[in-house]
Amino acid sequence: MRLALLALLVAASACAQTDGTAAEPAVAPAPASTRPVLTEDTRGDRTATELAVAETIEAPGVHVVHFWAPWCGNSKAELENGLYEVVEAHPDVTFSFVTIWNDGEDGAGRLARYGVEPSDHVFVYAQPDRGPSADRDLRRRTFLGLPLSWTPTTWVFNRGGALAYAFNYGEVSPEMLATAIEHARDGWEHD
Repeated sequence: MRLALLALLVAASACAQTDGTAAEPAVAPAPASTRPVLTEDTRGDRTATELAVAETIEAPGVHVVHFWAPWCGNSKAELENGLYEVVEAHPDVTFSFVTIWNDGEDGAGRLARYGVEPSDHVFVYAQPDRGPSADRDLRRRTFLGLPLSWTPTTWVFNRGGALAYAFNYGEVSPEMLATAIEHARDGWEHD
């Protein structure tokens, strides 16, 4: 059953990979120990967006962190295919929409056109790059110490703050995301 679920969770396309190399789709439950931990030593290396998201995922509950870009066709397709319906159907889950590789612009206007607006469980952020986003060498390639190389990318953290699912390669369907949320809510872990 779990293997069948994993097969369903593989997404087939993405807008961009930052290092120019081919990659295998990477969608699988993360080990229970995968938890981005911020210590006094690492806080200085984090952006304000990373610190805000870290605070959110450290709170009790299930948390979705969705990395996207307004210019990305796959990101737009996710919104057009009903990503907002998953947000509406899960008011007890936090959703952090982090715009990446967009010159520090948060894309809130585009999100609002698709029914995704800031609320008590929806947060919209912009992750700044180290310079103009068009220069791929200046794009940030990690978030909370975890690799970030594609847009869109979606992470689901379980109620213990551990990374439960990482959709690191392209679009995630509303059904796939809803399933990952339910499994993260159940808190099942594997060894």
